[in-house]
Amino acid sequence: MKNSIVDSHCHLDFDVYRNDLNEVIKRARLNNVKYFLTISVDLENFKKINSLTKKYENIWCTTGVHPNNVPENINSNSTENLVEKLIINCKEKKVIGIGETGLDFYRKSNNKINQIQYFESHALVSSKTKLPLIIHTRDADNETINFFKKIKKFKNVSGLLHCFSSTISVARIALDNEFYISFSGIVTFQNVEDLLQIVKYVPLDRILIETDSPYLAPHPNRGKRNEPANVKFILEKIANVKKIDSDKIAEVTTNNFFNLFRKVKNDH
Repeated sequence: MKNSIVDSHCHLDFDVYRNDLNEVIKRARLNNVKYFLTISVDLENFKKINSLTKKYENIWCTTGVHPNNVPENINSNSTENLVEKLIINCKEKKVIGIGETGLDFYRKSNNKINQIQYFESHALVSSKTKLPLIIHTRDADNETINFFKKIKKFKNVSGLLHCFSSTISVARIALDNEFYISFSGIVTFQNVEDLLQIVKYVPLDRILIETDSPYLAPHPNRGKRNEPANVKFILEKIANVKKIDSDKIAEVTTNNFFNLFRKVKNDH
């Protein structure tokens, strides 16, 4: 493969890479994975994730609070403090996105209101900073659709739906709002025909690819620790589904990444 590849969503600061991150990065580069976006899931570990971007030239990061990490007791001060901290973190040179944020009612369906408030706070920061929003949605399709219906109140918000596994209705409203859709190793699993139909539906200029490492290792490595080198399997599956050369998918997904995350262009 000639073209460089981006893993647009991974978690390289997690402890599972503590002893061999250099080797993980080397394996990725041997597979033409040249660029990495490592994703924040809380504010407590921001210094750690930001330090990786200073150590490795082609790693960038985000700042945000995963919906599963949203506190169960919040008030207006909580959301104001969240916005303030996120904006401060965005001033770091290699912070290029907001999130991951969004809604996850699979594990914490009793915390819906707080998740929605944190989600909208992240959208406000995206509006203020013009940095893209990385959206996680699980078992929350209706509420995610409702978010997109009122997204115009947040000016200049761009972004993506990461690790897409929702319905065509969610994909359609995201695309209507000029968001990108990122596919993970789930596309290589068995019995995901509905998802593969969405892969066919999403136009080339709106697709990104990701591993969500260390989670969701694609076939043939399912069940093992995932890592960015495995993004090649996702790329190949998408190429197969769309009946397009793998090099072309590498080219367009990399271009899409740089078109969305414009701060990288300025940095690199």
